[in-house]
Amino acid sequence: MIEDIIFLHSNWIPYITIGAIVIWLVFVWKEWSHFRKRKFWMNITIALFAMISLSIIALKPALPILGKNTKVALLTNGYDTKQLDSLQKVHKRLKTFLYKANQTILENIHTSDTVFVLGDGVAPFDFWQLEHHRIDYINNDLPSGVVRFQYDQSRVVGEQLECSGWYNNPKKGNRLILEGPGGNSLDSIFLVSDSAASFQLSTELKAIGNYVFSLVEKDSLGKLLSRDPIPVRVMNRTHLRILIVNSFPTFETKYLKNYLAAMGHQVLIKSRITKGKYKFEYFNMDRMPLGTLSEKNLASFDLVMLDATTVKNLGQHSRTALENVIREQGLGFFIQPDDNFFRSSKSIAAFDFDREKSTETSLVSSPKIKIRKYPFLFKEQFQVQAIHKNDTEHIVSAYKHLGKGKVSTTVLESTYELVLNGKTTEYQQLWSKVINTIGKKEPAEVNWYEHSTLGIKDQSYSLRLRTAIPEPEVRTSSGYRIPIRRDIDISNLWTGTTYPKKLGWNRISVAQDTTAVLEYFVTDTSTWKTKSRYANIQRNRRQFDTPTEKVIEQTLAVAPINPMGLYILFLLCVGYLWLAPKIEKE
Repeated sequence: MIEDIIFLHSNWIPYITIGAIVIWLVFVWKEWSHFRKRKFWMNITIALFAMISLSIIALKPALPILGKNTKVALLTNGYDTKQLDSLQKVHKRLKTFLYKANQTILENIHTSDTVFVLGDGVAPFDFWQLEHHRIDYINNDLPSGVVRFQYDQSRVVGEQLECSGWYNNPKKGNRLILEGPGGNSLDSIFLVSDSAASFQLSTELKAIGNYVFSLVEKDSLGKLLSRDPIPVRVMNRTHLRILIVNSFPTFETKYLKNYLAAMGHQVLIKSRITKGKYKFEYFNMDRMPLGTLSEKNLASFDLVMLDATTVKNLGQHSRTALENVIREQGLGFFIQPDDNFFRSSKSIAAFDFDREKSTETSLVSSPKIKIRKYPFLFKEQFQVQAIHKNDTEHIVSAYKHLGKGKVSTTVLESTYELVLNGKTTEYQQLWSKVINTIGKKEPAEVNWYEHSTLGIKDQSYSLRLRTAIPEPEVRTSSGYRIPIRRDIDISNLWTGTTYPKKLGWNRISVAQDTTAVLEYFVTDTSTWKTKSRYANIQRNRRQFDTPTEKVIEQTLAVAPINPMGLYILFLLCVGYLWLAPKIEKE
């Protein structure tokens, strides 16, 4: 028992020891006149006990609450009582703690033998509290409902709003409905009884503005089970001037030019027929002479698309001109790949690829539709920004920044086969995202980068913006100023965090430029519950299931010893030392 005692203020031991000894020696010197008398030894002994008791009180002694081999169960939202019962049968001394977000998780416990985390897991902002513990995460079965959901938050009028997701453990007969802002049903799908099922819903966007669609689930009798918001910003269509140059006519370009022309873009096609002879096609634009790729010729275009062979055969003058227009004028550049492209590193803003065996893939937005691809995938690198990802979260279309412009390519092959197979909408969605992402943008004084159009009331919402304004002042629609800070490496990049209080559409603006507005939708925690639970489970799995070589320092859970006995001993000792001389005089 005594060997288990520890002192919470152990770092004070040298100072308290020295102080106690000095005070005791002063008392010995005071009593030295009675040396060799019985009361001398009695008094200095009692004084010693008084100093020891006072020193121990100051050091704050404590005893372990849990033994070195005691297990702890941390109960988080949605934990299974059966799992807890099973743990308690195996570990008789199991201690349980209830988790509350943003509060001390294991009070007075630095580490124990093992901490079992049951349920959906802890919030990411509380991970740091478990850094020095051995964690065994025991999650429940995945929740029933929509666990994954994806759609493009900003769309162009006239395009399709494509919503896709994954429903876990559906109940046969239930129906998912995509409802419009007025509550009218736009698309629906019946769920079948299965362990998991993907789904896809869509509708055409007919007017610009900010809208809130809804994903509604109803049972077989039409009873409403859930309603989750889908905020969408619908923007006006911008028409681009696009140049496509091919070393020979291809089906890929044939179908692509038809789509671009139908969307109202101005398109110029230059295809080589034989050596030194080219075929020119013009859509939605007047004829114009086009010889070599010079800065003057390229300056009037917003997007240039070249096949890999043309890029490889570009002369030094044309290559330099193309790079200059991309860097200085923000031209978008797309490379149509071929088999040799992935083995070459000479292209502009070269990409790195990993070889794989698969020659087919599915996009996250259309998990059921197979698309041909080259046997390569993009390497995950800092500069590579994804345009499309496949159903395994690997990048299949991407771009890099090159000065003011962007350079892009893809590993997808023969995407026109989607049109031949009757998947015209999917084909249009695929290329619309590429065109809108990399096409030249009108220069803006402030550019916003948003991680999500959906915010949660009273929870953090992060924002980023690029601007040449020296000291931008960011304010909410209520007039409150949001503190922002400059990136340490990028002088025109600013970041900040706000905590929205108002439900519905919110606005954030820059005081120096009233046109620089960021709009996002705020909901509460009653929506997208299953998706949030699933995301938290996945985060906890990644956090706690990853093996670590970090040495965990063993420190026991302790509780201070009640010092009342020490106080009584100290008072008895000093009381005797005060009272004894008075009794002797009488």
